[in-house]
Amino acid sequence: MENSETKKKIREVGKREFLKKGFKEASLNHIVAEAGFTKGAFYGYYADKAALFEDLVSSAAEGLVNQFKAAQEAHFDLIPENQAAQSRELSTQYLRHFLDYIYEHFDAFKLILCCADGTKYENYIHDLVELDVARTEQYFTALRNRGRLKGDASPELHHMITSAYFTAVFETVVHDMPREKAVGYIEELAVFFNSGWDGLLRMQ
Repeated sequence: MENSETKKKIREVGKREFLKKGFKEASLNHIVAEAGFTKGAFYGYYADKAALFEDLVSSAAEGLVNQFKAAQEAHFDLIPENQAAQSRELSTQYLRHFLDYIYEHFDAFKLILCCADGTKYENYIHDLVELDVARTEQYFTALRNRGRLKGDASPELHHMITSAYFTAVFETVVHDMPREKAVGYIEELAVFFNSGWDGLLRMQ
């Protein structure tokens, strides 16, 4: 069933419909009609259009979150080696990796960022921001306890900067930026945000 032509067709038509109209305005009747199947055939694979949307994006969405969590833990690995000053370089390396992943799953992230209103993914960027801020505050505390962090940023500013950062990164998808251009864009973005954090935190 997983690899059936019926399901493949439903996914193809559903993706086009969601990309064109967004989840809320997408019509299940139109998806079924264009795919050339009955609603009964559709319900043999999905409980509703929300389940179809989730099937189209869940793997990419969860994959990026898992990679992001791994990147956070990699920063903690720098602390015992007294290499925290390299955290900005490490962040940039991971940002390049994330961009590659995003472009390998471009349509899924286009759906998440531009078409997910009304689904559980409508707050995807916000959820990433919350995850990042919470874990990074723990990282800052660990560095501060070791005398490796001389500056500071209020929780409000930290949240605002992180939100701006993620929004800026995902603008590559929102505006359909060609991959080659996106590569140069995120390099500039990394310089900008890294310089700001260095000025605030004075990490050693």
